[in-house]
Amino acid sequence: MPSSLIRIQYCYDYLVNQIPTSLLFYTHLSIIIVTLIFSVYLLYKVRNLTSILLFGICLSFVIWALLDLTTWFSFLGSGNTMFAWELMFVFTLIFFFFSYYFLYVFTTGKDLPRLQKLLSVAIMTPNFIWVFSGSSLTLFDGNICEALEKNSVNYFYFSTQAIFLIAVIILTIHQYHTNKDNYKRKENLYAGIGVIFFLSFFLLTMLVVNIFANYDFVQYAYNFSIYGLLGMPVLLGFLVYLIVKFKAFNIKLFATQALIWGLVILIGSQFFFITGTTNLVLNSITFVGIVIVGQYLIRSVKIEIDQRERLEQLRLRLEQANMDLGDANEKLKSLDKLKTEFVSLASHQLRSPLTAIKGYTSMLIEGDYGEINPQAKDTIERIMESSNNLTLVVEDLLNVAKIEQGGMKYEMTKFDFGELARDTAKDLSITAERKNLKLIYDISEDQNYFVNGDKEKLRQILVNLIDNSMKYTKEGQIEVRLESKNNKIMLTIKDTGVGISKDVIETLFQKFSRGDGAKMNTSGSGLGLYLVKEIVEAHKGHVWVESSGVGQGSTFFVELDEVK
Repeated sequence: MPSSLIRIQYCYDYLVNQIPTSLLFYTHLSIIIVTLIFSVYLLYKVRNLTSILLFGICLSFVIWALLDLTTWFSFLGSGNTMFAWELMFVFTLIFFFFSYYFLYVFTTGKDLPRLQKLLSVAIMTPNFIWVFSGSSLTLFDGNICEALEKNSVNYFYFSTQAIFLIAVIILTIHQYHTNKDNYKRKENLYAGIGVIFFLSFFLLTMLVVNIFANYDFVQYAYNFSIYGLLGMPVLLGFLVYLIVKFKAFNIKLFATQALIWGLVILIGSQFFFITGTTNLVLNSITFVGIVIVGQYLIRSVKIEIDQRERLEQLRLRLEQANMDLGDANEKLKSLDKLKTEFVSLASHQLRSPLTAIKGYTSMLIEGDYGEINPQAKDTIERIMESSNNLTLVVEDLLNVAKIEQGGMKYEMTKFDFGELARDTAKDLSITAERKNLKLIYDISEDQNYFVNGDKEKLRQILVNLIDNSMKYTKEGQIEVRLESKNNKIMLTIKDTGVGISKDVIETLFQKFSRGDGAKMNTSGSGLGLYLVKEIVEAHKGHVWVESSGVGQGSTFFVELDEVK
């Protein structure tokens, strides 16, 4: 047998006496497989700078672990084993650099500044030069199966790792104290702790191994060196927690898939230790069962997640629709306020010219400017009537504006509502006669109808209701009644006019509602009955209308509290 092969066999026998072969394969291969599956899965699901950098960490670590495994058994011969040993220095610094780069992008959401990239390359370059020039190791000692490293190179190598570790610690602390978002702060903290544990555990383990080897405790170094690999599963554990708890990387279904694949890997790793046929069969059945049941579970969870996402999308759409409706409502309120202010201003401006028109028209009719022929007098009287109608419209507009602005004031006093109703009906009877209508008011002078209210506002509802009946009655009569019953004063105004359909009754007391008689009378504003309702309700009363239908006349009712 050639001497080189004898030396390899010797190293193999020497090393496996320190650590069982199965344990070496288990610690290295299981971690390599888990690391590759996690990084490839993440890169497949999320293709951004963060996932690429994490893949770089995992891939460089996996290469390091494979190189470490080859150095354990010296399969490549002493010369090639030395080169593999030297390459481990390169990939160690690579995953240390990628770890800092990854954490920076993850916590800040920005790429690493160019200056920091250049500085990182600068401090790693001497290590790369020593490795590829063959200056980092002196020789491979076959007596102890250990490569002899130069102390100066070793110091710089470990110092470079320490620089990256310190940079990671500083970055984690800085992001925790400067980030105002408590949720993001916790997410960054867990990511930082995972990376810190991974790098520090690896660095400290390698330092201890190096110290043991220098003081001839080689067998203890062998036993301790395999623990440096365990920092990666811890880092992966922190990343899994970030994905599940904080939805990092925006990966769906990860927790279930990680659980299933974790079980598959753990059960599959048992094949390295199985010796008996029975155990092999049972483990195989369990392995296949986990794979089948796991796929069914993943599919079921995926369906549930899809349903939740659809519900969440519907909820977000509903919230957006509510926000849009709220904005639209605010705009409508603003426009309505502007409209009310405009109406109030315009109505005030109309008052002065209307007063002048009515005054001069009245003087012309009364002959203050001399005799007027009958034809001209009839025309002037029409002007007077139109002015009166327009004055009522202006008053209605002003009152509506006051109500909407909350400025309608009521001066409540106790008075006889019966006397007010008789006087108002008597004044309006002249207008009714001009329209060839008969206004009847049946209100007893011997009985008192005391109420507590604003006399002028209640006069206004009497005028509006009686005038409304006259406008929509071509012929016939309007009957005004008043009665006291059960501590209530009931005003009834019945006409023989056009009547009201049932559909119109429901909206008759709303603003600008004209009813079925709008074609008959075009001069109305559609605000009179709305004002009647607002004033009556302000007096804690009730108003309504009844009609048998179109052409059947109408009856308006106003109910007020009686005061004794």
